[in-house]
Amino acid sequence: MTDQTILWIALSVALSLGLVWFQYFFRARPIGARWGLAALRFVAVLGLLLLLVNPKIEQAEVFTEPHRLLLLYDNSSSLNDSLSRKGMEAVKILFGDNKALHKRFLVESYAFGAGVSRTDSLNFGASATDIAGALHTLQRAYPDGNALVVLVTDGQENAGRPYADDATLTLPVYPVALGDTTRYRDLRIDRINTNRYAFLGNQFPVEILYTYSGEQTATGEFRLFDNDQVVHRQQVTLQAGGNSDRINLTLRAGDVGLHRLRAVLAPLQGERNTTNNSMQAGLEVVDERMRISLVSRKTHPDIGALRRSIESNQQREFRQFSPEEAITGDFDANLLILYEPDASFQPLYESLAGNRVPIFTIAGPATDWGFLNRIQRVFDLTDPGPAEELMPEPNAAFDYFDAAAWQVSGYPPLQGRLGSLQIFQDHQVLLGQRIKGVSLGEPMLALVRGERREGLLFGQGLWKWRMQEFRNTGNYENFDALWGKIWLFLSADAGSGRLTLDYRPIYEGRAQAQLRARFFDESYTFDPEASLLLRVTDSTGTERLSVPMTLRPGYFETDLSDLPAGTYGFTVAAEGTGFASSGQFSLQGFDLEAQQSGADAVKLSRLAEATGGSLYFPDNLIALKDSLLQADRFRPVQKSRRNVVSLIDYRWLLGLIVLALGTEWFIRKYKGSL
Repeated sequence: MTDQTILWIALSVALSLGLVWFQYFFRARPIGARWGLAALRFVAVLGLLLLLVNPKIEQAEVFTEPHRLLLLYDNSSSLNDSLSRKGMEAVKILFGDNKALHKRFLVESYAFGAGVSRTDSLNFGASATDIAGALHTLQRAYPDGNALVVLVTDGQENAGRPYADDATLTLPVYPVALGDTTRYRDLRIDRINTNRYAFLGNQFPVEILYTYSGEQTATGEFRLFDNDQVVHRQQVTLQAGGNSDRINLTLRAGDVGLHRLRAVLAPLQGERNTTNNSMQAGLEVVDERMRISLVSRKTHPDIGALRRSIESNQQREFRQFSPEEAITGDFDANLLILYEPDASFQPLYESLAGNRVPIFTIAGPATDWGFLNRIQRVFDLTDPGPAEELMPEPNAAFDYFDAAAWQVSGYPPLQGRLGSLQIFQDHQVLLGQRIKGVSLGEPMLALVRGERREGLLFGQGLWKWRMQEFRNTGNYENFDALWGKIWLFLSADAGSGRLTLDYRPIYEGRAQAQLRARFFDESYTFDPEASLLLRVTDSTGTERLSVPMTLRPGYFETDLSDLPAGTYGFTVAAEGTGFASSGQFSLQGFDLEAQQSGADAVKLSRLAEATGGSLYFPDNLIALKDSLLQADRFRPVQKSRRNVVSLIDYRWLLGLIVLALGTEWFIRKYKGSL
């Protein structure tokens, strides 16, 4: 207790006595039990003052804190061999039974693979090794630095950042290298880089990264397989030492579907680990080419303009047919353009009644409106008038897609027929009609979103618009881009644009095997209220999984890691909408730990040197024990702790104050002194 606290207590006693003397002896009239009442008042006042002073005493405690010895065991499958297990057992016996070590250190055991857990029970089941991550976890757990780490591992890492030269590690690390430390020649494929998707007929790049470790220059054969067919073969020269190199290839996507690319380096003579000489990757070849067929009875410059606009994108294919040729069964087209249809188109319209191929109709002066009004029920032109020059008028309310970049000001008029045009299905007008500056309130270009998506252009002379676009801007980009959006909108009738999938054709190992999907409503906004059902079947057609997909922020997801290795087909269906999408993926039984073997004593030695430790092996563990026991920097640290304790318990003191004041009041009441 400090002198200042004693002074405050003395002052409190004096003030309490003074107040009691003044109230009961100096000016007060005689009263029975004066001394008892004065004592009660003294206790109450002194108690209140002591609450304000709150006297404390300090206690100094001196104690000895030993260093923590953190045993960090590698629990990965690469140590699941007799030599490594024997070394691991020797370490556990040494640190489990040695009384001198337990007297000197606080010994704690941890196991790690991709993460860290506090245990010394090992099953060697971890499929990845993150040495740097484990060391940083312990470093964050003991920020005072009063600890050291005995790292029991083979030094082979395959996850996280490199550990050997990590300057941010501050805890002393004493590695114990397990496994065969002999350096053998090893040829390893590290990675295959390629696209996840390729378009049919296009070329795609493939990059293969490989590493050679050996003391002599060697020559090896490299082969690349595409679905078990050799597509490339070459000899590679391997330089002595640690040599990394790459092979860059360009392949052609010749077949639609899943392609398994397998890179293989022929094993060298005497090479012990051949598991890492091959690696697989996958990509899916898709046929994204849009086939657009135009049906016309005659030739016209508009057809040439449409052809050039459509073929400006390599993923679109243009074909032209007469009405008689079209009815022979050309329904592999994604879109049909009907140019100025007349009665000769009747067999074609009858054939189209049974499918949902999108149609874009271009109606001009030669269009037979009597036939057209009779053969279909999407639109109708009442009382067709004479041919007239119709100017385009943009509709600012159009919102099926963004058409703001297409400016039609200055465009020449199209030749069309006047009349009252009605469209009977859900639609929006992109361009209206205007004559001599007067808006007619009739559509010139409209898009219909009904049972079948359709487009309508009421006018002939489209080639003039494309030429005018070139005069205005020096190119056809805005014109072609706008019509490309129209073709894409019409061909999206099957829902391909509303249900999208995100997955890998091949998953190397099952840790990251996840499938994602997105579903969009009619305005192409992500719909979190959708119900997506995933069905997975194996190669025999047997259903292996049927689950609703889990909603995540901005997408739906399902974990596939519980499936065994194999090839699977799947279907994602948006329940209640009719939209579904399918695909195929393969789960590989890839063992990341098998890609490297033996102990990497070189990197473990660099780690020990960088952190102030030393490298040891299972056959000299006694030297490790002696080194730890004799190291002065690991001697127990003497520390002191100051404890500040209050002299009073405010709860009891408050109770005493209330009791004293209450008793005084009752006595004064009884004596009639209130």
